[in-house]
Amino acid sequence: MDYTEMHFAFEVYEKALAKRSRHLFKTPEPLRDAEEKVYTLEVAVNEVLADTRKVAMMIRSSPQKSLPSYVHSVASK
Repeated sequence: MDYTEMHFAFEVYEKALAKRSRHLFKTPEPLRDAEEKVYTLEVAVNEVLADTRKVAMMIRSSPQKSLPSYVHSVASK
């Protein structure tokens, strides 16, 4: 695993932890223990990856001329 993959994995992990924490915080106190068992870190990671996929598809499907110049330089590498 190279640095880019490790960095991506770490970012996904951090976002999933935050997403799970927010979700559990919004859950009413009496239901929180049960929800912790259902809404696992794996579920949160899958949601973060699904969001990432959606953004990647939007970037791919958008016309090249409407993207900022720094995206063109990164995409051409």
